[in-house]
Amino acid sequence: MSNKDGVKADGITDEQIQKKIPQHLRYACAYWVNHLEVANMEDEALMNGLERFAYEHMLYWLEVLSLIGKLDSAHRAIGVVLRLLDTAQTSTSSDLDQLLSDALRFISKFNEIIKRSALHTYYSALPFTPTNSLLYHRYIKEAEHNICSVEGGPEKWDALVANLRHGEPVDAIKFSLDSTLLVSWLSDRTVWLWDSGNAELIDRFDGFDLGFYNEHRSRDIPPAFSPDCTRLAVGYYHDVNLWDIRGIEASGPPSTGNATAVTALTLSRDCSRLACGFEDGTVELWETSPTKR
Repeated sequence: MSNKDGVKADGITDEQIQKKIPQHLRYACAYWVNHLEVANMEDEALMNGLERFAYEHMLYWLEVLSLIGKLDSAHRAIGVVLRLLDTAQTSTSSDLDQLLSDALRFISKFNEIIKRSALHTYYSALPFTPTNSLLYHRYIKEAEHNICSVEGGPEKWDALVANLRHGEPVDAIKFSLDSTLLVSWLSDRTVWLWDSGNAELIDRFDGFDLGFYNEHRSRDIPPAFSPDCTRLAVGYYHDVNLWDIRGIEASGPPSTGNATAVTALTLSRDCSRLACGFEDGTVELWETSPTKR
């Protein structure tokens, strides 16, 4: 069920969303963290406002993001706040750090539910939040209107963050260097790119012969992320595709010219060079733009 289906099931009309969530509020909910990144984290008024947001308004924020189709930005936003607090010179309460950490788990665990229906933030997600978590204690009052109550729920967050369902056997997986992306490649020769924070599928690349198997022996050649996590190099037998993850576009080098299988891939730190290793013992070094060897 899509977000629009969930809004319809919740009895919320587009007219109501337009009226209750005007453009300036949409902008604030979607992009406030971008402004926080360039703000003075030692400003007392700013920190007081941040604490009030975390303690009183965080679930309302998730609700709005769901209604306007921007929930995918929530996990990154909270992650940025935690990073800024960690590097700030000013001291913050341990409760604030814990509450924001709980929010990361909450978003990861219940992202799909909240994305499909904003009201299930309170109907489903909150009642099944671990009862010993600070987020539960701060916000469980928002679920008091629920017709049914939940008893015997978990006390602590478990280790499982999300299930990434593929429908085909998964041959291998790999995180990007900053851990924000996860790439999985399947036995049906497809590559799936995931947001590791909210477990959302970003895109998938179909029809590649990734070199997992040929008539001589099996393959297991991981795609390679660039250090800045903007590009993904994928080898398929004797060819290599370089993908711009930001726009999901394929760029050169389209073909290596080597007739043997790709056995290794790596991108330079500035993403200007791509090195390809081959079964015949050669390594080709490419400029990623323009396509040159």
